[in-house]
Parts: sequence; C-alpha cells; structure tokens
Amino acid sequence: MDTYLLDGAPGRTAKISGKEYLFFSGYAYLGVQQVPEFIALVKEGTDKYGWLHPSSRISNTRLALFEECEALLSYITGCESTVLLPSGFTAGQLATQKWAGSITNLQPSHPAIQTPNPAEPTGVYAVDAVNVLTAAITDFYKVNSLPGLQTLIIDDSHGIGLIGNNGSGAGSLFKRHNNVEYIFTYSLSKAIGINGGAISCPATMAGWFRSQPVYTASTGPSPALLYAILKGQHIYQAQREKLRQNVLYFMQLAQNIPGIAYHPSLPIFVFLQGVDEQALLNNNIIISSFAYPNPAGKKIQRVVLNALHTKTDLGFLAQQLVMDTKL
Repeated sequence: MDTYLLDGAPGRTAKISGKEYLFFSGYAYLGVQQVPEFIALVKEGTDKYGWLHPSSRISNTRLALFEECEALLSYITGCESTVLLPSGFTAGQLATQKWAGSITNLQPSHPAIQTPNPAEPTGVYAVDAVNVLTAAITDFYKVNSLPGLQTLIIDDSHGIGLIGNNGSGAGSLFKRHNNVEYIFTYSLSKAIGINGGAISCPATMAGWFRSQPVYTASTGPSPALLYAILKGQHIYQAQREKLRQNVLYFMQLAQNIPGIAYHPSLPIFVFLQGVDEQALLNNNIIISSFAYPNPAGKKIQRVVLNALHTKTDLGFLAQQLVMDTKL
C-alpha cells in the first residue's frame, strides 16, 4: 500500500513534501477544522478551560462543560442521557461490555462493537449505522423488526452530525419501540470534528456505564473542543448544507463514471472496478485507497467529499475519473 505522509492538517487540499493536492480522503466530512469561526471557538475554549482537563470524571472538582455537552448530545440524538468518553473506539467497547457474549453482531459491525456471538440470538444486537466501505446506510426498518429484539446497539460514528434530521444520526431514521433499549455509540471525530467519543442511551444504562473503570479512570475529551461543539452548532448546520450541495453535484457528475457506488445521503463514492490512483496522483488528486480493517486484505478505493470542496474541485475530479476509466 502506498502511504502518503502529509505536511499538515488536510482539508480541501493536502500537502506532501510541500506540494499541494486535492484531498478526497479521510472522514472530516464537515471540514470544521478548517473553518475560521470554528477555530476561533476552539481558541476561546482554550483560553477559558485549557486544552486539557486531566482529571477523573468522578472527581469532586469537575467542569460543568462536560455535563452541558452531554445534555446537548442527548438532545441531538433523542436519548435520555449521554456519556462522554476519550474516543469512539472506547465508547463502542464500553457500550457492548455489559452484554459481552450475548450480542449478535449484524453486518456491518465495526471492531469496536464486535464481541463473540452467542450460539443462539438473545435479543441483543449490534450494528453500524453506515457502511463506509460500500457507501450504504443500514436498513433500520429491517433491523428494528427483528423477532425478540430487546436491546439494539448502534455504532453511529459515521452518522452522527451527518445523516438524519439536522445531523441527529441514525436515531431519527426509524421509529423506536417502547420495549427496546436503544444504545448509540459514536466517535466525535468524523462529522463533529473533535477527538472523543460518546454513548447516548437510556438514563439507567448511562448510570451503569459511568460506574465502569473505562469511564471513572480515564481523562475526558478536550474541554476546548467541547466548548466549540456547544457554541458552534450553527457552523455545523451551515457545513452540512455545503456538503449536501457537494454530494448532489458530484452525484450528477458520477453518472458519467462507470463502476461507482454511492448513497444520496453520504459523501462516499466507492469504485467497484478500481481506478488508477497513480494517474490521479499525477494530476494532483489523492483518494482513499487502502485495505481495511485487515491491512493485508483487498484494497478499497473511494472518494470522500467534504464541505470544503468547491464545484471546480469536483468537476476536475470527475473529469480525471472519466478519463481514467476510459483508458
């Protein structure tokens, strides 16, 4: 696998050894890390709270900011409670810990929520909201209708902030049953654009998660970044609309590109037949191209759009892809 060492934070473009390329990789869907107003909020948060709060969440001295951000995420996801954690992977592992050995993993299931499946279904299921390898959203009408469903754990890392009503994630894509526990686990580093993870769930389950060492003994996300989430909701809304327009535009262009799969609600376009990534690189374009989750597996080639791309960027990319597929 070719590895490109970037000179700095990528956004619309990225630099390799000082040379600039159009960047169509990574998962910073909304591109907030390059939005000046969002950066200013992070600086404000740093001035007020510092960039790190190295203290247990159960300390007798706490930042109210954490609870405020958890309340916001609960509102966004439509859940009773939210538990902030250091990473999305940590959140996924904690979300499944209580039922380890009793969870039936549906496909797709990120490694963070995978556990040994029981011999027979127990009514506890886990699944990803979005399959980023195939550019698909899980059929939750089907999943939500599973016989005997009692608990549904959803890894919404690639959905929260991006899909659903106003970026509310997978939870707004289906009607929730009163007799089912819904647990949403997710990374905050994709559309939301900060380091950290969270679990949104019923209040009783949140209490159990907060009693576990992975929560009590770990340092929470950066308070400066949480401040930016709280104060920057209008920025997320504006960036979502920009990304939506980019996806719509590139979908039109993609009609001329054979062997490409996509979903109208996702900024991910997968090449089913493969493309010459070296030819694209020669034309100053970087795409996502690597094997995952097994680095020794088959390479998956994709274009990932973000809200920072321009129509000119997308038109140039489409032109090069059409030329590539005709070779």
